[in-house]
Amino acid sequence: MNARYDSNMADALTIAVRKELNSLQENSRIEEFQAWCDKLDATSARSKPRLKSGYSAEVELQPYRWFSAGLDILRSAHVTGYVQLMGGQQGEPLQCFLPYSVFQAGAEVFLKGMWLCQFPSCRQVSHTSYISLGLRQTVDRKLRRQGHDLLKLIGCLKRIKCYRADPKSTQFLNRISAIVRLYYFPLHQAGRASWANARYPKRFYNDHEKQGHADGFTSYPDQRLVYGLFKPMARHLDQLWNLRRGKPMGLAR
Repeated sequence: MNARYDSNMADALTIAVRKELNSLQENSRIEEFQAWCDKLDATSARSKPRLKSGYSAEVELQPYRWFSAGLDILRSAHVTGYVQLMGGQQGEPLQCFLPYSVFQAGAEVFLKGMWLCQFPSCRQVSHTSYISLGLRQTVDRKLRRQGHDLLKLIGCLKRIKCYRADPKSTQFLNRISAIVRLYYFPLHQAGRASWANARYPKRFYNDHEKQGHADGFTSYPDQRLVYGLFKPMARHLDQLWNLRRGKPMGLAR
């Protein structure tokens, strides 16, 4: 009897301590949020960050940084369900997917990183490498001409000799092409400009029936499956092009 009583008392104490800790944490978060809002309210409308004197910010030309940025975007899953642990705790995501705009942006950044790999001057860029203004402008113009059409970009990558000769790259590009065609192809006016414009939220209308719907009646693949294709490919491309083991290129001419 005493053992059961002691056990119940211990459980009650544990619950009380947990509630108190949760309350303290919640109060701390509220205070942190309020302090952050106060900082925002006190910020001048003219405030803005400044670059170090003499520097200008231009597009990154080191391919691996494009891979990293693409993976960061593709990691931004929309979670629809979590595993429930004992004690009401929330566990790992159970169901998650990549919204249309997230996949389009992440895949584009990653694939353009693959495109940059073909230039030796880009592959050899280290953390502090300098690239001449003329070369920066030339590569930037070529990069911008690639546009936002993922299937067109994949077709361009398939024409690069190194990827044609590499079975893993070919398989990866074919699989990404299939994902685009099955799940993420623009459902409205699929022309040159629509690939970028399709990132914005769309409502779908049937003017004949006078009906509207908030989605395109599509279901997306699990985010973890998509990310599972891209992440190991970044490592493979690193090895294929010797991106991070090469010597710093120093001054580019």
